[in-house]
Amino acid sequence: MDYICYNMNAYNLHIINTDKFKTITIDISFRRKIQKEEITIRNLLKELMVNSSLNYPSERSLIIQTEKLYDLKLLSSNYRIGNYSILSFKSRFLNECYTEDGMNEESIKFVLDLIFKPRLDNDVNKCKKKIEKSILSLNDNKLKYALLKLLQSTGDMPYSYNNYGEIADLEKITIEDIKKYYDSVIANDIVDVFVVGNVDNNQIKQIFKDYFKVTTFHKRELSLVVSELPKVKKVNEIREFDKVNQTQFTMLYSLSGITDYERKYVLPVYGELLGGSSNSILFDMVREKNSYAYYVNALVKSYDNLMIIYSGIEKGNENEVSKLIKKSLSLVSKGKFDLNKLESSKKTLISAIESSLDNPINIIDNYYAKILVDALDINEKIEKIKNVSKEDIVSVSKKIDLHTVFLLEASDEKNNN
Repeated sequence: MDYICYNMNAYNLHIINTDKFKTITIDISFRRKIQKEEITIRNLLKELMVNSSLNYPSERSLIIQTEKLYDLKLLSSNYRIGNYSILSFKSRFLNECYTEDGMNEESIKFVLDLIFKPRLDNDVNKCKKKIEKSILSLNDNKLKYALLKLLQSTGDMPYSYNNYGEIADLEKITIEDIKKYYDSVIANDIVDVFVVGNVDNNQIKQIFKDYFKVTTFHKRELSLVVSELPKVKKVNEIREFDKVNQTQFTMLYSLSGITDYERKYVLPVYGELLGGSSNSILFDMVREKNSYAYYVNALVKSYDNLMIIYSGIEKGNENEVSKLIKKSLSLVSKGKFDLNKLESSKKTLISAIESSLDNPINIIDNYYAKILVDALDINEKIEKIKNVSKEDIVSVSKKIDLHTVFLLEASDEKNNN
């Protein structure tokens, strides 16, 4: 697998050359500082841009062309990493080695046609309804709802925003708003293009030079890492009642003073050890030994300086569960944990890293991480994880403090009156 990055002035072209796949995968990513008021329109834009273009003005014409290009696949997404909002357009198509000469260029031209010649006034209401459905679906997933409410309690932080957007914002967006925002994205976002496959680098470079129409050079980078939450003297406790079968018990922990080494290598191991799987300390303590939870997991969000522990429990068991979770964290901070669990956690992470090389999207994610957080090559990363010690785990565990507890629990007659 050979990697090279070409500075194309207004964007960077990253080519990862490999003969592992019969397909070529492309990811065109636009990133900027996340703004709460832009989330809804950014989601709407990502729908519209893969819906049609000036040359393919209807969904049907778009489908017909993808079939002509040997079933080319398209995917758009809008997600957040740290302080960045990332608007991504991915495509996968069969390498012309297995079809006919010129198909690589035709496929790339088709994708770029959608990006640079979008028909932003087509099926706007249809795309709005799709976004609205996504926003409303949050109420049906009680765990996602509880996690959002937990994060929203922190105030105006990047992770407190609803990634689906807001219906009130959606209703106000006009076609002119969409066109203006599109122009802003093309002119101001930082752009990275990734190509994975068995390709001729010079050919790919020339295709993008001819058809990739981004010309703005000077764009401001910012730190990916979200600022730390201030420590609280007293833990915030919030309860909300709803029609739920089980209580969603969530705990937000703040991370402070985390080093770059801890952020990249120790915290992933810590999270896996504490609550990453059915072999974790929390699962063993809360579910297996005491049968207090349907599930219990820990999610470390290193670049948000947060850790979240979430569990589904019977109503009324929150005090016992809280004590067991706190006890688990205390034992880890004192080094009182099974070293076999530590080794197992490291092996699980390493296995996931190694398996990522079998998927072109995951390969792109690995190389994007090199840009965003200056990540090491995979082999070097694996060695770092192998060397995470018990002392590293104990040290980082002392930098984690409980900030907020949020419970979404079943209503009773008293609450309903």
